[in-house]
Parts: sequence; C-alpha cells; structure tokens
Amino acid sequence: MIVNFPLPDVNIKETEVIRAVKMPLISTDNLQLNQNEFYMQIDGVGKFCACNGKEIEFNPEPDASQSSVELYLNGSVYGAILHQRMILPLHGSSFVWKEHGVLLCGESGAGKSSLTAGFCFSGAEFLTDDVTPIKIENHKPVIIPLSDRIKLWNDSLIQMDQKPCELVAIHPGHDKYYLPIKNVLHNKFPLHFIFLIEVSEYENIEFIPLTGVQKFTALRNEIYRWEYLSAMPATEQEYIKILIELASSVEIVKIHRPKTIPIMEMIKHLKSNIYHLIVNSDEIIHEVF
Repeated sequence: MIVNFPLPDVNIKETEVIRAVKMPLISTDNLQLNQNEFYMQIDGVGKFCACNGKEIEFNPEPDASQSSVELYLNGSVYGAILHQRMILPLHGSSFVWKEHGVLLCGESGAGKSSLTAGFCFSGAEFLTDDVTPIKIENHKPVIIPLSDRIKLWNDSLIQMDQKPCELVAIHPGHDKYYLPIKNVLHNKFPLHFIFLIEVSEYENIEFIPLTGVQKFTALRNEIYRWEYLSAMPATEQEYIKILIELASSVEIVKIHRPKTIPIMEMIKHLKSNIYHLIVNSDEIIHEVF
C-alpha cells in the first residue's frame, strides 16, 4: 500500500512484523511509547510504529481501506514523529490572511477546519489542517505547512457550496471528507495570531484577549497528542521553552462561538477582529457582537 504522509523525509515501510518498543514508559494494550519509540494498534485498521523521528512501519489489517490507514498515519503517528523531532504540534488549522499567519485552535467540532476552508475560499493562503507544526527561528515562531487538503463534515461542505459526492471520505461510509485546497503556501510562515475557539450555548460571539500566564496555560492545553509527553521528558522540557517564546511573541485570543452561527457569518467577525489586531496589536479587544 502506497500512502500519503506530510513529511517527505520519513522512511515509511509496510511490513508484517512491527518492531517492539524497548522499555516503554507508557504501556497499554494498544499503545506503547518512550522518548524515541512509538507503537499503536487500532482495531479494524492495523498496527503502527514510529521511531527516532524518521522511520514508520505499518501493518494494515486485510480489510482496512487506504483512507483509514492514512487517517491514523496523518494523525496520531504524525504527532508521535513530530514529538520525537521536538517540533511542537498544536491542535489547530492555519492560513495566511493579509500577510499575517493565523492559527485557529480548539476541540474537535469547534470549527477550526471549516473556518480555515472558508478563509481560503475568500482569498487566504492555506497552511495546515488539524495539526500545525511550530518551530522557533530567530526567537520568532513559524508555521511549517505540510498539507494540501482539509477534513470537513458534510454539513460544512454544503454551507460552502461544495459537493461531498465528488470527494474522498476519510472512512468508507463516513460523513467527513478530504477537501483539496488550491491556494496552498508551501514555505514556512511567521505565526502572528492564535484564536482559541470554544463552542458556546449563548447567542453572542465574544473575543477575549489572553495575557501573561493565561497564554502559556492555554497553549499547553492545545498541544496535539499531549498525553504522549509523559513518556517523552526531553520533548516536554523543550516544549516549555517553545511555549514561553510563543506566549511572549504572539497575540492569543479566546473566542466564545455560538453553536449555531453559520460559517461565513463567523468568518466575517473573525476578519474584523484580525483587522483590529493588525492595525494595533497592542490594543485590547473585547468585543461582543
């Protein structure tokens, strides 16, 4: 099986025998890992191993689809490889708008992918979906773009006049699809703004800027597959340094997003808030629409 993976310099091999993790610091029936080795088994899909930030082995089950295998390779296994390389992965999607790097973070269902897709249909340049690798270069955070497609639910696609029947489902019979994006930026780009999206039962949108230790704590909670770090002490120590740099150099705003607000309506308010941040990054913004 030939599979797609975001990092071109990783050696990926399909094999019948997956190597074992030596001296795992986390060990369950389906997961074992330490600082440099990772093993995962997913029922109905297969077994996966990632080592030293540069090698992946996988053994798919006979009935596993390629899209199912790629879903885990590009998710949990990708996260493990980034952790092994000490490249901070944040759980969010990103794009370039008005020459500024914007990252949307939040739990599954918060709308980070659909909002990113909507921005890209409005002229933004696409960077990442769901997992966003961050590095610090010259004391400034940069986004490493490694994708050209976005995972979207059927109802989000319909809101943006896209046809799910013409797209590949992430699982056979699943209601979520891969949407290819045309205006993709392939070079690293500075990160300027992070929005942390929380779904709210209230009718109003609220933008709340974070400061000081609030920023560090909020970013720590957005690390993709953060639960791996208890077995990766060297990576966790390095991430503390990266998070401190991020918190000191990036504007971070929490959003309370109404559950039922349409995608394009939410994008209108986001554009307004980003504009204010661009005009005056020192201005405190606390808007309720």
